[in-house]
Amino acid sequence: MEAEKLQAMQNENAQLRSQLTKKNEQYIFDLNKALEAANLTETEKVVTLHEMLPTLVEEQKVGKTARQLYGTVSERTDAIVNKPVEQKRTTTASLMWLDNFLLIFGMLGLISGVMAMFIPKGTQAASYGLTALLVASALGGLVFYMMYLFIYRFEYPGADRSQKPKTWKSMVMIACVTLVWLLVFNGAALLPRTLNPIIDPFVLAVLSLIALGGRYYLKKRFNIVSSLAAPPRTPQPTAKKK
Repeated sequence: MEAEKLQAMQNENAQLRSQLTKKNEQYIFDLNKALEAANLTETEKVVTLHEMLPTLVEEQKVGKTARQLYGTVSERTDAIVNKPVEQKRTTTASLMWLDNFLLIFGMLGLISGVMAMFIPKGTQAASYGLTALLVASALGGLVFYMMYLFIYRFEYPGADRSQKPKTWKSMVMIACVTLVWLLVFNGAALLPRTLNPIIDPFVLAVLSLIALGGRYYLKKRFNIVSSLAAPPRTPQPTAKKK
């Protein structure tokens, strides 16, 4: 962490600690000693207190104590020291595209396959051909990734919003790619059966489930960031009145 940012956190911590009740200040004092004994670095201690103090100052206004919020000092120390290491989120373009590809293929194929099982035999209108599904999944995966690239990634904490394109430019670009996606998808669906074979509905449904299962595995294995939506916003601490 940069020295300036760390110093700013320390200053904020000192200001917040000055607002604590005697009981809560004693809790923080004891916790700080316990964290030192647990061999946490100065940076880790500063960050930990920076996460706790705004909530503590706010909640003590309604009579809550640090012990009520965080448990005993030893319990809180144990929770901090043994905190699970957060897996790094993957934003690699190829993995995010593959995640989208498997999702679209799985959903379209499953819907197409299941619907085809319940229509009269010989009627193929409800079932997409394999080529059409692959094309739709490939281009759709690109469209979804572009939504992340031009819009959603700037909503994550710490994102450099100065690099965010104008909203209208992003929307025009995504709209153009989406239009191309739909045109190519519908065009692929018109290909002759030799180039766009119709798969048995049951086989298609099984392949779709395998695709969705593969996506689930990759999502867990690599912690791939979703292209489909912005991250949930976390509430910010209420500004303190002087």
